Amino acid sequence: MLLLQIEKAQYLGGHQFTLTFNDGREGMADIRPLLECSPRRIFAPLAEEPFVQRFELKHGTLCWPGEIDVASEYFYFLCFRDDPELQKKFVEWGYLSETKREAA
Repeated sequence: MLLLQIEKAQYLGGHQFTLTFNDGREGMADIRPLLECSPRRIFAPLAEEPFVQRFELKHGTLCWPGEIDVASEYFYFLCFRDDPELQKKFVEWGYLSETKREAA
């Protein structure tokens, strides 16, 4: 099983990134859902675009100052959430519910 990693990242502005993964797929991820899903507000600094621009690609994922990082699988989900061939995988990862096929 391939450990999913981001190999290349480009910030596009507006909280959007073009990401290239080690399985050869490239997609666009909008990270604004991170601001909505954080009960402890750990991602609150990402609300500010200058902070978002300070990302680094480390350990196969995007990281920001203050030890803020997100699993590369979640970025993969953000890029390819509408791909019907990946729906089962996203259910397995817990990003979609089986019954609704909507973001969990």
